[in-house]
Amino acid sequence: MKAGTDMSETEQGSGPHIEVFAATAKGSGWPTAVSISESEWTFSVDEPIEDGGSNTGPNPMHHFVASLVGCQNEQAQVVAEELGFEAKQIDIKVEVELNLDGFMGITADSKDCFQRVGFNACVTGITADQATELGNRVDARCPILSLLRSSGAIIKSSWTASNPN
Repeated sequence: MKAGTDMSETEQGSGPHIEVFAATAKGSGWPTAVSISESEWTFSVDEPIEDGGSNTGPNPMHHFVASLVGCQNEQAQVVAEELGFEAKQIDIKVEVELNLDGFMGITADSKDCFQRVGFNACVTGITADQATELGNRVDARCPILSLLRSSGAIIKSSWTASNPN
């Protein structure tokens, strides 16, 4: 089965909808070149110069946080459509607090490294009640947020409505 493709009906049966995602990384020093398997996408992963990198691209946590906010926004578009909400714009800001002790070798591992996740989402074109409902559903369905929730991170999410004149 190709990466990023759905399993066939016979593979999937009546069970969950499973999709496989894969990537490869090649590095000999900085930066690391990452390719998303079975796609045309490639990107660099690097670290700032002060951390020993070449500063040619975002570090892995930047990519992770961008994936999280992108997943939330994408999920919000889908859920708003399912609910019949006419969300004209969705602005999401996110912060992920990370304990780097394991990464830096101060402790033996990075278990429980995700401390806190804070979301502030503002949706234009819907009511405050609709924004709350949208946020609750999006937060429950986003698989990347699910990873953070499972890690034990404290999740604080705020979804509000903005109705400009």
